[in-house]
Amino acid sequence: MKRGSLTITLALLLASAGGCSRPEERKAATAQTGAAQTAAGDAAVKADGLRPVRISAEGVSAAEPTLAAGSDGSAYVAWVEHQKGGGGELRLTRLDAEGAPAGEAARVNPEPGVAKAWRGDAPTVAVGPDGAVYVGWTARVEGAPHATALYLSVSHDGGRSFGAPVRVDDDTRPNEHGMHSLAVGRDGRVYVAWLDGRGTPPAMTMGAEAHSKGMAEPNREVYFAYSADGGRTFSRNRRVATEACPCCKTSLAVGEGGRVYLGWRQVLPGELRHIAVASSADGGETFSDPTVVSDDRWEINACPVSGPALAASGDAGLRVLWYTEGQAGPAGLYTSESQDGGRTFTPRRAVAEGGVRGTPQLLPDGRGGLVAVYDDGAVKEARLDGAGGTAVAPAPIVVGEAPTAALRGGQLYATYISDGSIWLVRAG
Repeated sequence: MKRGSLTITLALLLASAGGCSRPEERKAATAQTGAAQTAAGDAAVKADGLRPVRISAEGVSAAEPTLAAGSDGSAYVAWVEHQKGGGGELRLTRLDAEGAPAGEAARVNPEPGVAKAWRGDAPTVAVGPDGAVYVGWTARVEGAPHATALYLSVSHDGGRSFGAPVRVDDDTRPNEHGMHSLAVGRDGRVYVAWLDGRGTPPAMTMGAEAHSKGMAEPNREVYFAYSADGGRTFSRNRRVATEACPCCKTSLAVGEGGRVYLGWRQVLPGELRHIAVASSADGGETFSDPTVVSDDRWEINACPVSGPALAASGDAGLRVLWYTEGQAGPAGLYTSESQDGGRTFTPRRAVAEGGVRGTPQLLPDGRGGLVAVYDDGAVKEARLDGAGGTAVAPAPIVVGEAPTAALRGGQLYATYISDGSIWLVRAG
């Protein structure tokens, strides 16, 4: 596997030494933020008169928000409402021109209570060039407590209703399929990537059971599939890499010429966990050999629960943003750039120092720059210039957890969790 370098920044949450943490392990930490976080969040909003809007209904346990904007000015927020006993409902709502919910939220999963998600693996949303709304999500598998199936649901009426979900993974036995990512090309081609457990011996795919025995989860394989017919059918599943960190989200980006980029956290010999990228110049039929973006020298026998963020430019340009620790420098967010389709990368540049929780986001601003959004105890943004430097120093947006963001008409919106609800703020 080739080694390159890195340069951008975002967020990450270290799990316990036994592996990654699951929803039930995070509830206590989330509860500690409590109602006080809502008040603190209001106080921390940038001084521009803009205040958060509650997206989820009151009185429900809402988490795992995700946000996407379309080229036509549309924007959508999805999240999961967790139920007692482990069930979940996946909801989606469209935002109006002011950033407020436009009508009642739709339930994406047709069968009640089957949606399954946790803080490290939220649903995914993307808007196609024709306005179709695509939602990637995972569902419980009956009779297999730790197994999940990966689905794509599509709406052709602005998110008001969804057709029957289409299964993306073609695994023939129950396994874990998650940490997924979703992207749609300019030609409408739909791409999905995920971490897959089919190459792991059944006795080792224990999920929460592994944690109860003090065992680390086994590494996963990176899989990929595409749809050339708007999500009605998917190609055979392709394995892109092995030995992937099991609780770090994958990432996808599509260049203007159709080149597909796929990123994940690779486990190298010696328990080094570095960000890797592969690319496809033929619509996902084949992928290049993976390239390690940066030699961070981060040795850790645990899962950071933080994957990379990718932003493509032109056909061969790629920017990567990720969190790391290790012997190569201070813990923090870093960025790096490739101009040859992901084969080589520039030396990393720091975006923000300090601990980061979860996977960051990296958004092209339409003017040659980028916006990084991440969680270091507060939702923050950093503006990056075209050369990979920090054009505007990181600044807080609001107090909250697990942010996702989107740019609509040059305006930055961010969703986050506070007091068991999903909120949205226009960041000015």
